[in-house]
Amino acid sequence: MKIAQDISIQNKCHDCSQRTDQFFCSLPDHDLSIYESIKVTKVYPKGTMLFVEGQPAAGVYILCQGRVKLSTCSQDGKVIIIGIAEPGDAVGLSASLEGVEYETTAEVMELCQVNYISSNNLVKFLAENPLACLSAARQLSRNYQAAYRQVCALGLSDSVAGKLAKLFLNWSGNGNGGNGRVQLKNVFTHGEIAEMIGSSRETVTRALKFFRENELITLKGSNLIIHDRQRLIAMVDSRHHAQSAM
Repeated sequence: MKIAQDISIQNKCHDCSQRTDQFFCSLPDHDLSIYESIKVTKVYPKGTMLFVEGQPAAGVYILCQGRVKLSTCSQDGKVIIIGIAEPGDAVGLSASLEGVEYETTAEVMELCQVNYISSNNLVKFLAENPLACLSAARQLSRNYQAAYRQVCALGLSDSVAGKLAKLFLNWSGNGNGGNGRVQLKNVFTHGEIAEMIGSSRETVTRALKFFRENELITLKGSNLIIHDRQRLIAMVDSRHHAQSAM
C-alpha cells in the first residue's frame, strides 16, 4: 500500500484546478481563512488507498487534482465501482459526518492533491458556518443523485448490454455532438467498466463487440464514440419493453 506524501506548500483553495461547483472554495474570505487553517494539503501517488471499506472514518478528503475510484466488495470478493470522484468532490463525507465506518474503498487513480480535514474539525466547521454546511449538503445531494442513477442502471436493466448502454449514456450527458454523435474520453479498462455495472470483463468485451457490430459505438484506445445517442437510447428502451412483456 502506497503512503501519502505531505507537501509543505500551502496552496490557496482557489489555486486548485477544481470544477465550478467547488467544495468550500466559494466561501467568504473569513470562512475560507478558517477552512485554510484546519485543512492539511497532501499529494497521493497512483494506487494509494485513502481509506478502506469498514475502516472507522477519521476525516474527509477534498480533491483538488486527480481522480479517486470508490468501490465496494461483496463477501465473495466481487468488486463494484460505486463512482469516480473528481476535483471538487469530498470523499468520505457522509461517514465523517455520521462518525461511522467508511462505506467504500477509495483508491487514487492518478496523482492526486487533496485537502484533508479531520472529522472533528469538519463537524465543528460546519456547525459554525452555514454556507459551508450548505455546500456539504449539496455535495451529499450530488452523491445521492449519482447513487440513484447507478441503482436504476443496474436494477432496471436485465442485460449487460442494457447496463453498459446506460453507463455510456450517463457519461455523455445530454449529448455534445451533431446528429446525435458524441465523442468521449474513456480512461477505464474493460475490467473497471465491468466493475461499474456488476459484470465480468469477458462479458463486457462481448457487449462492446455487439455495440461495434451494430455501429452503436466505437471504442479505440481512450476514444469512445457514440455514433447516434438516440439509437442507443432506443436500443435500451426496446430491450426493456421486450423483457417486461416476457
